[in-house]
Amino acid sequence: MSLPILYSFRRCPYAMRARLALRVAGVPYALREVALKAKPAAMLALSPKATVPVLQLPDGSVLEESLDIMAWALAQSDPDGWLAQGSAGEAQALIARNDGPFKHLLDRYKYANRHPEHAQAHYRQQAVDLHIGPLNARLAATRYLLGAGPSLADAAIFPFV
Repeated sequence: MSLPILYSFRRCPYAMRARLALRVAGVPYALREVALKAKPAAMLALSPKATVPVLQLPDGSVLEESLDIMAWALAQSDPDGWLAQGSAGEAQALIARNDGPFKHLLDRYKYANRHPEHAQAHYRQQAVDLHIGPLNARLAATRYLLGAGPSLADAAIFPFV
């Protein structure tokens, strides 16, 4: 195997951010688009958790988390300086809020019929108050979340909003 193999699903925000980082880093890879109802045996053999993205590196090692794929890609090449923007701790805090409490509310908003405890509008407002409002406030002060240029946080959060 000469190229990394990325198992992906085009609409998955986690897979989107992995593909974005690979693209920006200029890392060539072989794409394996996954049908979520019929996951390929090769992907399941690499990653029993059975979620995308999964990146198999040429040395056989496997990255199963989108942020790990982003970090690996940017370690190969970071031409736009994503890792140099802002503090790593601040980036991680924004991403953790996005991937944790915001994603929880986003799923309830998108699939409100599965979560009838509250109206869809309730989940939306909570998501705005928790995450979207503070992001908008940051972006009112600077062009990007952590300053003058795009950062890992911008790329990691973008596919979700």
